[in-house]
Amino acid sequence: MNYKFSKPFAMQSPSHPTLARLSALPVTALLALTVTVSACAAGPSEPKTLQSAAPVTHNCKPQETVGFSCELQDRRVLSLCGSPDFDQFKGEAKDNPGYAYVAIGTKQGQVQFTYPPNPEDYKKHMYYWVSISAWPHMFVATDKGSFLHFSLDIESPADANPENAPEGWPLSAIKSGSLCARRINRDNIDSYMAQMINKADWERSRNKSSGQ
Repeated sequence: MNYKFSKPFAMQSPSHPTLARLSALPVTALLALTVTVSACAAGPSEPKTLQSAAPVTHNCKPQETVGFSCELQDRRVLSLCGSPDFDQFKGEAKDNPGYAYVAIGTKQGQVQFTYPPNPEDYKKHMYYWVSISAWPHMFVATDKGSFLHFSLDIESPADANPENAPEGWPLSAIKSGSLCARRINRDNIDSYMAQMINKADWERSRNKSSGQ
């Protein structure tokens, strides 16, 4: 019995001229052409949109203690910052080996102003005072007097005296009332304030350093 075998389809010569040209191409060229055609069919790729960075909640360094943070009326962020575990020190406040400072910066995390110039000198510029009603208050001062005041008052946790602020600080436009337009972080303000020397000791230290 005689059998007649037809040629495999891949070996047959296609009648269509385009298919004939394609069949003459090497396998690698065909693969490259397939990828190109698929890409064209999918259309032009959309450009990747850059996601805007999330606004910061404070202007302290990542490893530092955040004592307090809020958004000011001009939408900048004010923060009380301390060394790592600053508020966990167990000894007397005057013996705390850490550092502290106050910072103002943009909501994108760009620090623009800090005080004091040397955070390790914070005991010369920060102190606390307890009112008759037993509410603790914390002050940040220049040689002219206190320019920032923090308390545990929910309605007015911070206010400012722009006349005593360091030169260039953006506090002159602050309206009367609360310094903060929006509260962000006040969880550690109580333990942070507890690490400040009291007003009487602070005044004695200043008088002693000035020779009075």
